[in-house]
Amino acid sequence: MGDGGSGEKTEEPTPERLRKLRQDGNVAKSQDINMAVSFMVLFCLLAATIPFMADQLKTLTQLSITAAFSQHDTSVVVPRLLFAALMTMAKTSGPLLATAVIVGVSLNIAQVGFMFTTKPLTPDLNKINPINGIKGMFNMKKLIELLKTILKFVIVSWLSWIALKHALRDLALLIRADLGVTITVVGGIIWDFTSKIGGAFLAIAAFDYFYQKKRYMKDNMMSKYDVKQEYKQSEGDPQQKAERRRTHQEIINSAGHAAVKKADVVVRNPEHIAIAIKYNKEKGNAPEVVAKGTRLWAEKILETARRYGVPVVRNVPLAHALDKLEVGDEVPEELYEAVAEVLNFVYKLAEEQKKKSGKKSPEQPPPVKAV
Repeated sequence: MGDGGSGEKTEEPTPERLRKLRQDGNVAKSQDINMAVSFMVLFCLLAATIPFMADQLKTLTQLSITAAFSQHDTSVVVPRLLFAALMTMAKTSGPLLATAVIVGVSLNIAQVGFMFTTKPLTPDLNKINPINGIKGMFNMKKLIELLKTILKFVIVSWLSWIALKHALRDLALLIRADLGVTITVVGGIIWDFTSKIGGAFLAIAAFDYFYQKKRYMKDNMMSKYDVKQEYKQSEGDPQQKAERRRTHQEIINSAGHAAVKKADVVVRNPEHIAIAIKYNKEKGNAPEVVAKGTRLWAEKILETARRYGVPVVRNVPLAHALDKLEVGDEVPEELYEAVAEVLNFVYKLAEEQKKKSGKKSPEQPPPVKAV
């Protein structure tokens, strides 16, 4: 994701960026962890199964010698010997191969979780471009890999020299020893040598694991422009979202205008806020907000109220308090007294106007009492 030339990459990669990288098979993973752990597990398994493998090979050798001096037709002996050799190979190498596969898959899942993607297998001409290859030879990642390889070589060479130095006297004395003693001594030397190498490789792998994590995050740093563009793509342009919210609010308010003409009173402040209140005894004891609006929509509510003769009362504190409610909400208890005063005033005013006009006033709702 380019930065558009608008700033340095100073931001941590976002979850969306990491998700897209993961889809492409680009994850933070240490191959040294897989190599070191697999080496130790397979070596331990090999050490534990050597007696079994030796017994199987001994049996195959005896069978081969017997077949060589057999008087039977070779067309019968050779297939049997071949089948026995294949079975011996399966018994001796099968557990090692199966363990290698299981350990390799388990280590990969432990590092990056379960992931299946064919993106790395997709042909990419940039990978075989010689110019890109030459450029890639001199980056920091290649340099670190070279240093690790040199370090491994030095460690193996040094441990080999130490092991041979201490075992040289024992190896010289093995010339006169029987085969069993020789195998035991050589096996002990190999075990000591290999376990030390495995421990050193595990230490290097642990360092490499944390390095790969840190390097991965650094290589995928984002600029502020990147983050902003990604936010627009995933969440939408903030201006468009604000416009959608305004449109949604307009739809709600436009539906509320039909309820303004049936409201008992509209509370305003003075032109910025307009709240239409309706008191319906059948629904309960609390008045209800049937319409509300600010600025432009407040003016339309006031215009609708004047057109249909709905009383408009200016009460700044009450308007601000009612503006916190949503359309359809009942007036809370702390506003009962203030709303009751407004409604009672409106009902009383309407009654007086009816009397002055000499017309029989319609039945009015009962006075609202503050609870």
